[in-house]
Amino acid sequence: MALIFAVDDDPQVRGLLKVLFEDRGHEVVALEGGKQCLDRLDENPSAIFLDRVMPEMDGMATLEAIKATQKDLPVIMATSIDDAGSIVEAMKLGAFDYIVKPFDETRLFTILDKALAQNTLVGQVRYLQNELNKVQGISGIIGNSAALTQTLEKIRKVGASNAGVLLLGESGTGKELMARAIHEGSHFSKGLFVDINCGAIPENLQESELFGHRKGAFTGATETRKGRLELADEGTLFLDEVAEMALNTQVKLLRYLQEKSFERVGDGKKITTHTRVIAATNKDLTKNIEEGTFREDLYYRLAVFPVTIPPLRERKEDIPSLARHFIDKYKNEFDKEITSITQDAMDALVDNYWPGNVRQLENVIYRAMIITESGRIDTQSLPDDMKSAKSGGGKQVQRVSSPHIAENGETILPFEESVKQTLQRALDLSNGDISATAKRLNLTRSSFYRMVQKYSLKKSAKK
Repeated sequence: MALIFAVDDDPQVRGLLKVLFEDRGHEVVALEGGKQCLDRLDENPSAIFLDRVMPEMDGMATLEAIKATQKDLPVIMATSIDDAGSIVEAMKLGAFDYIVKPFDETRLFTILDKALAQNTLVGQVRYLQNELNKVQGISGIIGNSAALTQTLEKIRKVGASNAGVLLLGESGTGKELMARAIHEGSHFSKGLFVDINCGAIPENLQESELFGHRKGAFTGATETRKGRLELADEGTLFLDEVAEMALNTQVKLLRYLQEKSFERVGDGKKITTHTRVIAATNKDLTKNIEEGTFREDLYYRLAVFPVTIPPLRERKEDIPSLARHFIDKYKNEFDKEITSITQDAMDALVDNYWPGNVRQLENVIYRAMIITESGRIDTQSLPDDMKSAKSGGGKQVQRVSSPHIAENGETILPFEESVKQTLQRALDLSNGDISATAKRLNLTRSSFYRMVQKYSLKKSAKK
């Protein structure tokens, strides 16, 4: 279902377009002039049929105003006269196509379908441009340990089905990568992979973020907006940290999983999508069910096929290849050549317990690349409590990189924050002098200056 504006000063034409398009399952807003159209653009129509000749504000002026703010919105010009000059002018202003009255219904519907297809494609491209840095899929999963191989075999098998998948595992194990791998191995791969972190969204906004909202549905809802579930139509919706989802949102999600339809917040119209839902959590959902914070019926809908992602300490043989992968990933960020890891440093990495898992390892490698003064990572560039890393039974706990709590109760810093603190300490030690700090870290001044900007470092001397 798409929202279509039919803009014409003739009520019979408006009525005809409304009937024709609504019969095809679309929502139609009939408007009598250009100003009314411009006033309602924040409702985000998918296409606009716009009359060429109207009093007060004609179609050309309206088209130009629309394109000034929404250049990708398809506008189909309607005219009573097949005037080549007007058609050329309209196309130069950005019109998608034109149609001559009285309408030929076959051509009318053909133009509409093409316009809606373009609108959908533009939306997908815009979303994908924001997601490019995340898209890694199965090719981004590094390692060949037995534990990982067994997990990937499960991922491969479930990918070919429509079954709901619940990914379980500690923070930093790569649950989003596994979700993307499932998506890429399924027939849903022709659609988008859309993720939502339930723990990062306030409870009162979760329903709107997931299902969308109608303009005016609540304070701050200044425009009609699609939710993540609608964006993922024919694709995959990944619900990360699903244990943090509010109970009222859980009820609406359960209804969608049963009926495959939902309503935007503040809107009573049913929207149907064909979306695969994958959920993930590092919590024990059975405890949440006992505590009354998670619905048991939703749990069984999501966990048709549960998959537990192994922690890094259970796939230590993958650490060398992961470490080298992270060096390759970040080497272009530095103006110094870093090509290898010494054997002593690699032994320390392998011996570590890794409560923050792969994300923590990535953090350690990145920090080491900043600190090292040679072309390789050695033990001196590792965190202090890893320099003599012999794990005493494999239970050493390292305090970097996950935003959660380690098994010993210590807070583990997020990756970005941990790197920022490391760089800020180096800058403070040089009294805010960028050139001196860059020299201390064996970086060029321009390279370090980019990091100052990227992490919003404070250049004033530490008091």
